[in-house]
Amino acid sequence: MKKMNLTNLLFLSIVTAATAACSKMEFSPVPQELASSVPGTSVSFSQVVGYGNKQVDFLIVFDDSNSMLPDLKKLAAGMGDFVASLESSGIDWQMCMTNTRAMNSVWGYSSDWVGYSPASGVPAYLLKKGASNLGSIFENTVTAMTIGGSGSADERGLKATYNHFALSGSNGCYRPGAALSVILISNEDERSVGGDPAKVKANDAVGSLIPLEAEDQPENVLAMAKNRFGNDVRFTFNSIIVKPGDKSCEAMQDAASASPSHEGVYYEKLSVLTDGGVGSICDSSFANNLNTFRDKIVNSMTHMTLQCVPAAGTVQIKINGSAFTKFSVSGNILKFNSPLVEGTKIDLAFDCQ
Repeated sequence: MKKMNLTNLLFLSIVTAATAACSKMEFSPVPQELASSVPGTSVSFSQVVGYGNKQVDFLIVFDDSNSMLPDLKKLAAGMGDFVASLESSGIDWQMCMTNTRAMNSVWGYSSDWVGYSPASGVPAYLLKKGASNLGSIFENTVTAMTIGGSGSADERGLKATYNHFALSGSNGCYRPGAALSVILISNEDERSVGGDPAKVKANDAVGSLIPLEAEDQPENVLAMAKNRFGNDVRFTFNSIIVKPGDKSCEAMQDAASASPSHEGVYYEKLSVLTDGGVGSICDSSFANNLNTFRDKIVNSMTHMTLQCVPAAGTVQIKINGSAFTKFSVSGNILKFNSPLVEGTKIDLAFDCQ
C-alpha cells in the first residue's frame, strides 16, 4: 500500500465551543502533484486548531415575484430576532441581499436596505453588526420592494447567488476567511420549474419552461464559491421553499395566489450539498427555520473536507493524544459531534476509498 504523510493536506474550519463562534484553521495548499486522490492511498495528518476570526457574511436572496409578498413579510418579521441572536453569540456578521430577478439584465446585484443609516464609507446595501432598528430595516426593505415587477417571472435564485459571488471583488460583501451563509426564500424552483416540462401547470405564465444554464446548477454555485473564496470556504446554502414531495404545502401556495408554486428541487439540492438547512415556506412562522439555519452555520464549522472519500472503517482520530470516536463521515466530509476549541491537537489517519 502506498503511503503519504501529507501535513496540512486538509481544509479545516472549526467553531470554538466556548463562544459558538468561528475558528479557522491555517493550512498550506495541497501540492499539485498530490491534488488528486489515489485509491488505496494512506493519508496521515496532524494539526493544532488555531485561533481564527468570528465572522459570518450573509447573502439574503428574495424571490420578489407576484405571489411572494406575504412570505417575504413573514421572513422579515423573524430576521431581527435572528440577527440579534447572532450578535449575542459574539459573531461578527454582515449582510447583503439580492433578488431572484435580473437587474438591468444581470442577476446578482446587491440591493440597498431601506431605513438603514450606515456608517461613513459603508454602502447602503451592506448591513453590518451593531446596526440599530434591525426589525424595522428588514420590514421596510420588504415593503419597499417592487413585487411582481418586470422580469420577476424568471426566478433564478441560484444564478443570482452565482453572480453575486462572481462580483465579490467589487461589492465588498465578503471578507477573507469569513464563513459564508446564503438564505433564500422562494415558492418556486430555479426558473420556476427547474427546466422540467412535467412540472409546468395550466396556469403557469406562457414561457415558464426555460432551459437551465450552467449558473443555475447547484454544483456550479458551489464551485464558484470555492473559486472566489477558497477551497476551505465555510459555505452553507439555506432555503425556505416548497419542500420536494410536500404536495399539501404546494396546494396551499397555489390557492393563495393566481401564480402557481413549484417544489424547490434545485434549491434543496444546493442546501444538501453544503449541509445547509431546508425550511418549509408554509410554516406559520419562520422563527424555527431561522434558528435551524443559525445552528447550521455553527455546525458547518465543525467539519473537515478530506482529500478523498475514506474507505469504510479506516478513519482513526486522536484528540490531544487520546482516541476519539465522536464523529461521522459522509462522503469526503468528516464531521465532529461537537465543536473543537483553539489549541486542540488533531491526529488523523485514513485510507482513500
